[in-house]
Amino acid sequence: MIQHRGQLHGNEDALTGLEIVILLIVAVSIIGYLGYGEITNGKTPPVGSQQKPKQGLIANDVVASTDLLSDPGGIYGYPAVDGTIAGVPVIFKTQNPAVLGAFELTIQPFMMNSGNIDMGHASVLWVSGTDQEKLSLTQTPQLICPNWTITNKANSVPLKGANQDLFLQTDEQFTLLVCPAGHAGPYQQFTMTIAPENGQILPLTRMVPAGITPVTNLG
Repeated sequence: MIQHRGQLHGNEDALTGLEIVILLIVAVSIIGYLGYGEITNGKTPPVGSQQKPKQGLIANDVVASTDLLSDPGGIYGYPAVDGTIAGVPVIFKTQNPAVLGAFELTIQPFMMNSGNIDMGHASVLWVSGTDQEKLSLTQTPQLICPNWTITNKANSVPLKGANQDLFLQTDEQFTLLVCPAGHAGPYQQFTMTIAPENGQILPLTRMVPAGITPVTNLG
């Protein structure tokens, strides 16, 4: 009887040891899982992991790591009145001399970054208040609003011309004439974003001054 009880105590001790091992394994697993969650949700992701941007959104790192656009000459606004702007006849959807209806700007790759920026498939996004528009490139002899066109191609290198294709290259400058359906009056703010298909964007926010002139410098 005594021997049997000793065997029973030995089995109990063995069972207790197995339980301890199982508990240790479970504890290590939980700690590892929590540690991984803190790393992935904190400042430093695990080595080799990459966070993909949500579809339909333009991630900040895309803008920071690709060929950026710049506007070296600023933006000029023109009253919404049918006429010729930069050598191009412009026809507005509605005319109003008291508001700006067309906008001219020159763009180039930022800091001479290499690469061809496809402007042939680019869009211009116009936002002002509740007005949101997506404008497409037109290459017709006249600009019928709402649309945008390229009025001039130049090269920033002296004595070197620009190619006649629609790819904005390292040392080239394109002058754009943008004509949304909506207009911008005095003290009205708008954002115009140049958005090529390959991800480089140039958002430009301006406030229209009090006085509308035949050529209004918006900076």
